[in-house]
Amino acid sequence: MKCGSWVAGCVPVVYYLRMNRETLLLFLSCVLAPSLRAIQFTPLSIEQLTRESTLIVQGTVLTKSCQRDPAGRIFTKVELEVADIWKGSLPTNRFTVVQGGGILGDRKATVSGQVEYALGEEVVAFLVLNHRGEGVTLGLSQGKFQIRQEAGTGERLVHSPFHGEPGHHRDGMFQADRLPTQRRLTLAELKRRVRGGDQ
Repeated sequence: MKCGSWVAGCVPVVYYLRMNRETLLLFLSCVLAPSLRAIQFTPLSIEQLTRESTLIVQGTVLTKSCQRDPAGRIFTKVELEVADIWKGSLPTNRFTVVQGGGILGDRKATVSGQVEYALGEEVVAFLVLNHRGEGVTLGLSQGKFQIRQEAGTGERLVHSPFHGEPGHHRDGMFQADRLPTQRRLTLAELKRRVRGGDQ
């Protein structure tokens, strides 16, 4: 078999096809396992999120912009207008959160399990700081709680992938389908737990 220069992995592929079955399975498990682990979460409790965060803020997403770092990787900058600081301190009421991935021109980069911030969204963010002093959401999407107002009561509720109930449920979703931590969670209760009032 002759490989053109345009097929960079041609020779390795042919070589792996000639391996015995056990060796091939071992090879595939080594290659695929890290990508599978990348999308699996170990749920963090609210208390764990609190302990491991450097900064916890309640705020609103003002702007989002995608940029490229010196190594050519695409990342997104999210600017928050901070209404309340639950842990840590800030010199101003504006704070920048960064995350891997985004859309820049015709290029799109994604990170499995990465948090998504929407313009105008009100959130509670559990953050650690990078070497530039920017926020990085703890536990990927686990460290962001979306705030919404309950239609019937006007009460402010929060939810994340593992805590609180989302605002809209899929058709046919039963209470038993949810995780034990996915129960009604108010903003006031979350704040009380972060500050040690409900351990």
